Amino acid sequence: MKKYNIIYVDPPWHFSKGVYQDNGRTDREMKDQYHTETKAGIEGLYIKGISQDDAALFLWVTDSHLIDGIDLIKKWGFKYRTIAFIWHKVTKNGKTCANVGAWTMKNCEICLLGVKGNMLQHKKVNNIFQIVIEERTKHSRKPEKVRQNIELLFGDLPRIELFARNKSEGWDVWGNEVDSDIDLA
Repeated sequence: MKKYNIIYVDPPWHFSKGVYQDNGRTDREMKDQYHTETKAGIEGLYIKGISQDDAALFLWVTDSHLIDGIDLIKKWGFKYRTIAFIWHKVTKNGKTCANVGAWTMKNCEICLLGVKGNMLQHKKVNNIFQIVIEERTKHSRKPEKVRQNIELLFGDLPRIELFARNKSEGWDVWGNEVDSDIDLA
């Protein structure tokens, strides 16, 4: 099985409410966008089998799944290091867009970084910003800027995106919305 130094994951986290807001419209059913997965289902992915000895795991979480994300990093054999990216969502006009949350308005998503081995030896630059200010488009679609930043950070190492929605040049992909390059079953 092919192994990767960079694993980029945007899990379809299950939310108890099961609705989302999209570009200022009223609540919509999440099940109409994609199938969500339980924490146990996400944990069951064979990440240990596809990761190199030196590997970086970039894992998207919402604030309500922060602890789950850190637990997942550990269960997959990585050590939590930092919040790699914070995506500040804006409209096409550059205004902050946000969803109503239980406590505060939600306008950011978090991408955690876990590592195993010595990924610092593969780091190419020191000027990648944590904050990514990019337009929110289709529900849950992450900004291309984050993939570009990962490539700048580590160069042309073997990399894969899990739960991918489309193929990106230079990346292998796996998910139910793309022709997968590997089998994780």
